[in-house]
Amino acid sequence: MSAKESIENKDSFRVLATHHDTGTLRLLRDSVSNLLSIGIDTSPSSEYAYEMAIKRPYSLFIFGYHMPNLNGSLLYDLLYKVYPSLYSGIRTCPAVIYIGEEDHIKDIDQIKRDARVKDILIRPLSIDRIISVIENSMALAKTENVKE
Repeated sequence: MSAKESIENKDSFRVLATHHDTGTLRLLRDSVSNLLSIGIDTSPSSEYAYEMAIKRPYSLFIFGYHMPNLNGSLLYDLLYKVYPSLYSGIRTCPAVIYIGEEDHIKDIDQIKRDARVKDILIRPLSIDRIISVIENSMALAKTENVKE
């Protein structure tokens, strides 16, 4: 990938990630920015992640499913309601990937049935799994943009 393609890729695809564990955020940020060369903003606070999503358009959300003050599904539902009205040219809210513990997410199958949810990453996270899930989401986003 040339430097110009990398810059264009960064401008067109941006990820917002929030999780209460800063180690998880560091792994996400380093993996996504270094291996995929796309921009990623991270925050351990779901409230601040909401503010970030309102300030700038994103192509993909990665949210912790169980967060201390505002859990990931509620955060996504709030953004889903307001996101299309914030940005002209964006008709739908970006897809979401949830991060959780296997014993905390009891309804994994039910969560995956939602078309907006692209995948669920179970901790402990592996770099290969992170990269493959985000690449698949990027490919889906590109095909959805072509259809519009």
